Amino acid sequence: MIPVLDARDLYRFFHAGEDETLALRGVSITVDAGEMVAITGPSGSGKSTLLACLAGLDEPDGGIVRVAGHVVSRRPEPERAALRARHIGMLFQSCNLLEHLSVDQNVALAQALAGARDADKRAALLDDLGLARRQAAHPTELSGG
Repeated sequence: MIPVLDARDLYRFFHAGEDETLALRGVSITVDAGEMVAITGPSGSGKSTLLACLAGLDEPDGGIVRVAGHVVSRRPEPERAALRARHIGMLFQSCNLLEHLSVDQNVALAQALAGARDADKRAALLDDLGLARRQAAHPTELSGG
């Protein structure tokens, strides 16, 4: 079975004048369907950079990222955006939900934008995330953490 996420030997450098910061050094990760993974570490350790590279929001300087068997890295942004819409769901901690919509409506909107309206899948996802009982709540009524 093809992993839902496979990243190999990721490197990411940032430059500021003469200074170079190595944010990712040879990071590899494989995630199979149904598997839950936590990315942990102290502030400044590269967690956000890693997630941005895995989601195709940032381009690693080295290595390769595959999502559902599709290469995400080294593609033009419109192609990465299409892959994100089809295969990647992301929820940032702040400012990315529509406050006038309920939790269920926000997820339904994301499904519609991805061309995949499925109430049963949506209900299962909310249950998996522990949000089934809060599906009618609005984002401002939820914890930010």
